[in-house]
Amino acid sequence: MNGFIEYFISRLPEIGILLNQHIKISGIAVLIATFIGVPVGILITKSQRASKATLTAAGMFQTIPSLALFGLIIPFLGIGFKPAVFVLFLYSLLPIVTNTFIGIRNVDYSTIQAAIGMGMTNFQLLLKVKFPIALGVIMGGIRIATVSIIGTTTLAALIGAGGLGELIFKGIATSNNYLVLCGAIPTAILAFVANYLLGILEKVLGPLGNKKEKQKNRKILVGVAIMLISFFLFQVQKYMNKEQYVVIKIGHKTFTEQRILGNMIAILIEKNTPYKVSLTELGGTNINFEAIKNGEIDIYPEYTGTSFLAILGEKDLLSPREIFFKVKDIYNTKYNLDILEPLGFENTYALAVNKKFSEKYGINKISDLKKIANDSYLIGGHEFMERVDGLKGLIEAYNLNFKKVNSMEPGLIIPTIYSDKAEVGVVYSTDGLLAKYNLVVLEDDLKFFPPYEAVITISNSFKNEYEDIERELSKLSNMFTNKDMQRLNLKVTEGVESEYNVAKDALKDKGLIE
Repeated sequence: MNGFIEYFISRLPEIGILLNQHIKISGIAVLIATFIGVPVGILITKSQRASKATLTAAGMFQTIPSLALFGLIIPFLGIGFKPAVFVLFLYSLLPIVTNTFIGIRNVDYSTIQAAIGMGMTNFQLLLKVKFPIALGVIMGGIRIATVSIIGTTTLAALIGAGGLGELIFKGIATSNNYLVLCGAIPTAILAFVANYLLGILEKVLGPLGNKKEKQKNRKILVGVAIMLISFFLFQVQKYMNKEQYVVIKIGHKTFTEQRILGNMIAILIEKNTPYKVSLTELGGTNINFEAIKNGEIDIYPEYTGTSFLAILGEKDLLSPREIFFKVKDIYNTKYNLDILEPLGFENTYALAVNKKFSEKYGINKISDLKKIANDSYLIGGHEFMERVDGLKGLIEAYNLNFKKVNSMEPGLIIPTIYSDKAEVGVVYSTDGLLAKYNLVVLEDDLKFFPPYEAVITISNSFKNEYEDIERELSKLSNMFTNKDMQRLNLKVTEGVESEYNVAKDALKDKGLIE
């Protein structure tokens, strides 16, 4: 327990920044849903047909898995804060609209008649009778929406919106339970506090209740309101200050090596140029590529084999340099993008097995799997299962037929293979855990996997405008070997240091920063 507390305290600055992002995303989404959902819920009480159509439409968004909706919205709204708020707004609507509709509709008929008998207009009836009586039910909907959205906001990290989900996904990727808890505990506390404060607001606004208790609750709400206003003013000032300098937008994927490379790029720019950077963790290959293509990021680290096969759809067997130049040529002519010279290491896909399993069945090459594939369980990352250089191509090339195949978070694959929960795992060749767990990496004897040289993808318009940044990034060329990256990856995976510190120390060791 003491170990976790110390770890939590060491991460407090990062937790604070991500908590700030989490509050902004979820808070704005629920506020917009409330300002739209409550009036809509009131309006549809007038028509049975309108109420059915509206509630059905709001309910449809709830049936779409949240992760899928985040992915579907990217082509229309891009990545980051705005699409995250929009998706969460859609998810907030149903409980707010439904509870408003039910609350207003179920006001006692005799009460309504009495108010009409007193000469109230429809507006007065709504404002002074229906709404106050229905307030408890309406607030119930807002509370449900708020608590659920605070949890769902963790997924916003996958489209570069930030929030506490970043810590959770990093923790899962590195098998670091402390890091998962650093994201999960503040999220749970935030949901509890939000629910408590909304409960106080409900009591203050309600027509009934003890006067002394109401005064006490009002003081609490005034204090919270002052804090929120201060928070808002701080954000406005921060935004205005941000406009005074150029911010370079850097993206990266959601696994350890990409986080290290993203931090290397960011540190190199900030230390050696006058520019500021924003570092955004996005999802997989396609999200990063679409983001740089659309100008939402300026730079991100990639691998030549991934660009060649997964993005460009090429299938020819070429040498590493041929692939590099072909990707470079097509990127320049078709997408106005470029790739800089390789960083010196390859992070190819590979298949790994437990050492005991390898020795028992004599498995040293991928083709050796033929004799036991029918009784074996293969696991791999989600992206690998759908890529042309992934599962389908591998099975066809080697004529394999596995008993069972499942996709999972890449950071959990090596521990799963080591603990004998699956026989074969798709891994990255520079993963430091391979050496730690003493797994056997199978030889790709048919050369199915192309070369995956690490490169920096950069927008041409950005490169032409900021030539000094291109010069700095070119210093990374041929600076790191596979063993270097295994060592750096292991430091992060073991929880020895953060990605930022590992990246900074690596750049210092290479003499690239002071």
